[in-house]
Amino acid sequence: MRILEEFWCGNLHPSEKKFRKKTEFDKILKMLVQNEEKLMESLNELEKEVFERYRDCCEELSQISNCEVFINGFKLGARFIIECYNLDGVFEDMT
Repeated sequence: MRILEEFWCGNLHPSEKKFRKKTEFDKILKMLVQNEEKLMESLNELEKEVFERYRDCCEELSQISNCEVFINGFKLGARFIIECYNLDGVFEDMT
């Protein structure tokens, strides 16, 4: 199947990535989870609700930002390809 067909059929998930264990990312993620658990234990119910809404807003902003970064990267890659076909250079292409 061609790449665009794979994408159309939902077989490509560019935002889903697995990460390697014992990396800096893994270490920081574990610290984040531990600190969040400690924080949640120290909050009363109202504070937990406020924190969960805060966390939801952070996640939504992250999703919007990641989408924009993906789109901008895709556009940049397309611009590189377009430039490869630009015939305005001084020298003739030898290939």
